[in-house]
Amino acid sequence: MDTIRRRRFVQVAGGGLVVALAGCTDGDAEGEDDHGDHDGQDEDEGDEEGDEPGSEGLLYAFAPETTALIDPEAGEVVDELDAGGEWGDPRITRGGSRILVNEGTAAQVVVIDTEARKVASEVDVGPDPTHIYNPVEGEVWSHSDAEGAFYVIDTEELEVVDVVEAGLESEGHGKLLSHPDLDSKAYAMNVNDAAGLVIDLEARERVEEFLLEGEGGTHYKAYAPESGLAYFQRAGEPDGTDVIDTATDEVVDRLELSGGMYLSPDEELLGLLDEEGVHFIDATSEESEIVASIELEGEPGALRYHEGDDGRYGFTTNTTTPDVSVLDLEGFEEVERIETGETEGEYRAGVASGGYFATTADADGTVAIVDMDARELAAEVEVSEGVDTLQFVGGEGTSGVGYTGQ
Repeated sequence: MDTIRRRRFVQVAGGGLVVALAGCTDGDAEGEDDHGDHDGQDEDEGDEEGDEPGSEGLLYAFAPETTALIDPEAGEVVDELDAGGEWGDPRITRGGSRILVNEGTAAQVVVIDTEARKVASEVDVGPDPTHIYNPVEGEVWSHSDAEGAFYVIDTEELEVVDVVEAGLESEGHGKLLSHPDLDSKAYAMNVNDAAGLVIDLEARERVEEFLLEGEGGTHYKAYAPESGLAYFQRAGEPDGTDVIDTATDEVVDRLELSGGMYLSPDEELLGLLDEEGVHFIDATSEESEIVASIELEGEPGALRYHEGDDGRYGFTTNTTTPDVSVLDLEGFEEVERIETGETEGEYRAGVASGGYFATTADADGTVAIVDMDARELAAEVEVSEGVDTLQFVGGEGTSGVGYTGQ
């Protein structure tokens, strides 16, 4: 596979917002990102072979020249795949037998058989695929930013079965927001479109759009199931976040905050990250009340939650400082900083599973493993320069984040 690495950016017209597409955060899997944010996964496919090595509990780390399999408990690389590229979002099937990950250089979704630890297939999709979702059982939707469209892949047949034209201008960086409570209704985000784009997941088409104030498009997104409210971050002018009543598709409120959003596993808190820190919104309230704000140095880029023996904590990756912040989510304060290595300043991935929080240091070519209970660095694992994408396979505990429409 071609391993040429390209950095991609979107300059949003009129807004001055620059989005590093290789490092969007969510819960997607976006991945905000959607990166490493994998609730709502589809059913497992593929055969189980007793003599295959398997990947249970392992962390896949994707770099431009290689893909490393890390044992977080041992703190070491236990295997490698001859698979490199310009990686976007990964998505894993519910049983964990397959990882599907966007690769931008060849415009493909690479399918990894985690039981055999090998690349099983490469599915051609549209140019510039960044984010990938599985809103429907047995399907993943890979977004082509060059076309503003989702390529729908059957996860059993491993082939494209449909293309959904989501963007109004047939181009633009996009995301997808869905939730079981919304049934077949979903929303597409697009940085070029000042509109809410309503997608019918069963019909696989855009069925409606409703205009938003100003000229800026939409980017980060979240849904609070208790209140039935959706949150659309505006990409450009006006700056801020529109609050949408999903029953009527009307804007009912506006937050003067803008950034990636992460729902807590109990769906009570919505953490919104901006350059100044983290703001926690009451996700059960129709008023979207801000419960607390924690100022952080370093521009936090990803957030995961953890229920420890002595309380609830948050772990944020920081973009411009070589560390992770530990947040006390009862006293709402920063209580620790853990050195995790240098990045190039665009984005630092962060994922959690089995009591471990993992983050990348692309400038150093390493992956840091943090013990979330001990709140300390457990290991710093050498992978390869440019490593920037992570995916856990199995592992006890949650992914450290609530359902974000994956």
